[in-house]
Amino acid sequence: MHKKLLLLLLALTLWVGSATPVVAAPGGPVAILLSDSEAAYGQQVTIFSEEIGMPVQVFNLHGDIAHDPGLKEKLFACRPSLIFALGAKAAYAAKLWTQDRQEIPVLFAMVLNWQRYKLLDGSNNIAGIAAEISPGAQFVNMTMFLPTMRRIGLLYSPLSETILSQAREAAALLGLELVAEPVDRTENFQRAFKRLAGRVDAFWLLNDPVVYTLENMDWLEDRCLKEKLLCVGQTQNLAKMGLALTVNPDLGQIGGQVAAMARNILLHGQKPGEIGVMEPIGTQLFVNIKTAERIELPVSPQVLDMATAVIR
Repeated sequence: MHKKLLLLLLALTLWVGSATPVVAAPGGPVAILLSDSEAAYGQQVTIFSEEIGMPVQVFNLHGDIAHDPGLKEKLFACRPSLIFALGAKAAYAAKLWTQDRQEIPVLFAMVLNWQRYKLLDGSNNIAGIAAEISPGAQFVNMTMFLPTMRRIGLLYSPLSETILSQAREAAALLGLELVAEPVDRTENFQRAFKRLAGRVDAFWLLNDPVVYTLENMDWLEDRCLKEKLLCVGQTQNLAKMGLALTVNPDLGQIGGQVAAMARNILLHGQKPGEIGVMEPIGTQLFVNIKTAERIELPVSPQVLDMATAVIR
């Protein structure tokens, strides 16, 4: 009787174990590759390290892939089970370094306009999290802020063709019209904006390096006030500078989101190619109420309640 009971318990144990297959993680640590020493990257390292529950080892490009010629060898010497790249330079370096090591998964985050770096092209070991909220989600938030909005203007360079295509589709689904002007050189930004301003209800600023420069942002702040135009950016610093609204990811959740992706890859055998590039799971709204008042834009109490922060 006891023998039959033991055999039954053993069979049940094997059945339960086979119902939730788990792949053991490789023995090496997770290598975290930083583009530089920005505080925002450090925040993600802390969150990721706490959430992943595995050994990690940090490597830093210090802003230049040539800063430490031996960094690649140091990284691979630790036999990483996965590489978590923070920032555009780290993500691009990880892509280059693993071209002949496709068995090492790479996850990236905090890469503005990631499409322009072609990080997924020719590689099946790379996945990541976009640094921007999708155009559709951006437009929905803008509509809550300005219910009468019908025409959205934007300036773009060839580097943002993919985002432009996504934005056109999203605008059409929401019954909005996208008015887009091409900008091939940074110096042409101001002229293109002046052509656009009188034809739209709001201006949506892309994270496009041709468009997004400090000089252009300083000029844009004053011009939006002059035109009394709702100008919307994608980083909270722009709201602090003077734009009325920014819609951006919740950076406090990025590290945890990447950690969950890493566990799925290392412990459950999910392939990076099956994941692709995910949207950030958290959204933040920063409202500059002083700017809103100066452009004579009424802001409802409901919108203020939804805001992550109100800048006065």
